[in-house]
Amino acid sequence: MKKIISRCLLTAACVIGFSQIPAYAAEENEVPKLQIPVMSDVHISGAYQADNFAKALQEYKELAPNYKALAVVGDLTNQGLDSQYDEFNRILNANMNPTAEKVLSIGNHELFEMRFWPKPWITNKTLTDRFINKTGMPGVYYDKWVEGYHFISLGGEEMSEKDYAIISDAQYRWLEKTLAVQADPKKPIFVFLHQPIDDTVYGSDEFGGGLKDGRLANLLKQYPQVILFSGHLHYMADHAKTVYQDGFTMVNTSSIAYTLYEGGYGPDKSSQGLLVNVYDDKVEIKAREFSNDTWVNSYTIKVPYEKTIDDTEKPAFRDHANIKVENIVGDEMTISWDPAIDNTQIDKYYIKQDGKKIQTTYAKFWDKNAGNNRISATIPNIKPNTNYRFEIVAVDAWGNESSNSLTIQGTATKQAGWTQRDGKWYYLDEATGEKRTGWLQSGGKWYYLNEDGVMQTGWIEQTWKWYYLGQDGAMQTGWINQNGKRYYSTETGMMQTGWLNLNGKWYYFAEDGAMQTGVLSYGSSKYYLNSNGVMQTGWVKEGNVRYYLDSNGIMQTGWVQDGNTKYYLDSSGLVKAGWLRIEGTWYYLDSNGAVKTGWLQSGNTWYYLDKDGAMKTGWLQSGNTWYYLDKDGAMKTGWLQSGNSWYYLAGSGAMQTGWLEINGKYYYFDHTGVWRP
Repeated sequence: MKKIISRCLLTAACVIGFSQIPAYAAEENEVPKLQIPVMSDVHISGAYQADNFAKALQEYKELAPNYKALAVVGDLTNQGLDSQYDEFNRILNANMNPTAEKVLSIGNHELFEMRFWPKPWITNKTLTDRFINKTGMPGVYYDKWVEGYHFISLGGEEMSEKDYAIISDAQYRWLEKTLAVQADPKKPIFVFLHQPIDDTVYGSDEFGGGLKDGRLANLLKQYPQVILFSGHLHYMADHAKTVYQDGFTMVNTSSIAYTLYEGGYGPDKSSQGLLVNVYDDKVEIKAREFSNDTWVNSYTIKVPYEKTIDDTEKPAFRDHANIKVENIVGDEMTISWDPAIDNTQIDKYYIKQDGKKIQTTYAKFWDKNAGNNRISATIPNIKPNTNYRFEIVAVDAWGNESSNSLTIQGTATKQAGWTQRDGKWYYLDEATGEKRTGWLQSGGKWYYLNEDGVMQTGWIEQTWKWYYLGQDGAMQTGWINQNGKRYYSTETGMMQTGWLNLNGKWYYFAEDGAMQTGVLSYGSSKYYLNSNGVMQTGWVKEGNVRYYLDSNGIMQTGWVQDGNTKYYLDSSGLVKAGWLRIEGTWYYLDSNGAVKTGWLQSGNTWYYLDKDGAMKTGWLQSGNTWYYLDKDGAMKTGWLQSGNSWYYLAGSGAMQTGWLEINGKYYYFDHTGVWRP
């Protein structure tokens, strides 16, 4: 073995057992002298990041309840705003061990206000002072001692367009003096800097901190017991090169907010950090995945320093590994091959043509089943009727290329018509064999192929018009039922909007194409569409309410004459019932909304409504009889004084004339009903 490595990840049994191993022990019953949660890239800006941060802190308290120090290696916030610092502090103080020492480092995002909201008064000093004031740290760079161990936090002092760590000469001189203080080769020195040294830990070759001049690395190499923690990359801690050693030890802390790998984003909701366990003769670094509460990696660093983490052993393909062409669609060829094996992990595969790398396929190294699955890749720009030869080279986490490779060669034949690849359909031109794009008529039906040639289904938009393509890709016309809504596509396939007359019936479709039902407001008018979407006319009943729509479907308001009956509809079109006052006059409408006329008994009181339904007041002649209705319209009985005269109204309300006995006394009323004493 050319590799000297002490890692639990090397055996499947150990990986499976991670979740069962107590966080406080590298070996059974071994208790660490010091425990330190280390995380970075919290990026407080919204609820998602806040929840991730709180969950990580709560889990640290469960895993190591007596930890003495907690480190967050930069990008505490997303833009360095006051409100984001306040939220960071609120979550931190509510969920951390209150007796632990905080070690907070400044990140490039703490300086982002200068980049995205430039203002003359916002300077580098403004933002570095804000970091100091909000976090309570002694400075942008400072040191602390915890339980006899030296903690040193470094930080960029200026905003960099490339997000580099800008470290001043003053900071370097301070670091040189500070490292020497009580330095003991048998005790680790913990150093924290947001950006990593270039070309060290996983991902730093692409997104390093601009620290290529060797000044920081050479200074730290004078103290091999240094363990430098950096963030910035977001690269997953599952990777074998999370820890890198070159005269001292460097560690990638991954990210709380979200994770990345060379191929893009890590698993959905992935959130990671480290737990550092310090013993007399070693430091154990364990990587935690907070989204599923599992350990994903573990390293042991010897103290005094020894280089125990390195890899020069090459990966290899097994003797029986094979490679084959899965299919060729147009100018694209899909190939697949058996995975290679390695003593740490396979990181990626290079696809070479004529010895030149033309493509890279990245392995999902965090997937424990990935090593059992075939790898596939699609190679573009394959010309039909031409020879090809491709070579597959495996690359491990340390950049070692495989000792052997897989090759495939042959001739790509021209194809035509419909063809399926990876569950997607394409159409190859009969003349050229190239993938068709855009609208295509095939077998009397229309299809749409996107810019990659993939046949589309469902709704598509073309030149501001919408079309619906069925599961077979064919463009649909007529009625379409989709997600509980109805749509209509014209003979050209275009989705209908607005009014549409079908077989003498009117329908209305909203801007999104959905057929409307119920009350519809259109312009200054309202309409009613039944459950089938058909515009209604005449009377319509919906539940306990009724509407009236004219011959054009327009919902009526105010007075409506239907035959010999009048109705009144309010401003929303609802038929009114019961007593109703309109422009100072009272009317009574029955339960169907019809206006009542003539005598009306309401409760114990009688009223009179004229031929138009208007409630009468004062003297009223009905037939040959006179009645009197008060100001509220109520018919009066008994004695009545009207003006200077007295009248008597019988129990029926009829005005009396002539002699009349009332309570044993006789009274005389003339022919006009006036009492004559």
